[in-house]
Amino acid sequence: MKLTEAQALLERCFGGVTEGAPRLVEAEDARFVERPSAVWLEYRWYVSQRGLAEVFLKSERVPVAARADAEATVLRVHLLGAADGLAERAAGLLVGGRPAPERLMGLFDDDGLRRECVAFGRTSVTVEHWDTPGPRKLLEEARFHALAERLRDTASTPEERHESVQRLADERSPRVVEALLGLLSRQPSLMALRVLSEWGEARARAPLKAALDAVRPDNPADLWTLTALDRRLEAWAHVER
Repeated sequence: MKLTEAQALLERCFGGVTEGAPRLVEAEDARFVERPSAVWLEYRWYVSQRGLAEVFLKSERVPVAARADAEATVLRVHLLGAADGLAERAAGLLVGGRPAPERLMGLFDDDGLRRECVAFGRTSVTVEHWDTPGPRKLLEEARFHALAERLRDTASTPEERHESVQRLADERSPRVVEALLGLLSRQPSLMALRVLSEWGEARARAPLKAALDAVRPDNPADLWTLTALDRRLEAWAHVER
């Protein structure tokens, strides 16, 4: 599937749906031209009532002038919040594709997400359902406090804090949100920003802006990642909560 075909497919399936943040198109932004990668990235954020559909589109990193004819390698949609209506639209992306669960093998751990994947030639199209209905199971008290303490420990390593954030995120609760915000008030944490932006936590916007301001111009990879998280939070602001 050519990039232009993938873009047209998105327009057919999501046409008329509000976009909660400006699209992020790597090839059209000089800040990211030097990002080391074999692909061009394009991200979109569609919002509808209480749901958010985050679209990742990857294509071959050919010269910008030839991008329209490049092959789209990945089209992936993350469904967040109560996204039933958006899920129906995302399902349209899968119509006509060959079921290709093998393309997911080895790419993801057992993270509990429901994924549907089809192939159109070399192009993989995947719809991921990020929100699990119903309450999350709470961590054991001792486990929660041990993980939260590691975030507060000034002697902990970045790797230890990263792992602690991942483990805490298994419990989506107000106390975990406060623990992650507390970490961000003391030092930057990309993993904490990822989790809080996924949950639509508006209070993460300030530390995210601070992290963006601290990125060096010669670090386009982190600049892209943080800009995408900021756009995600911008889109969440248009979702009914």
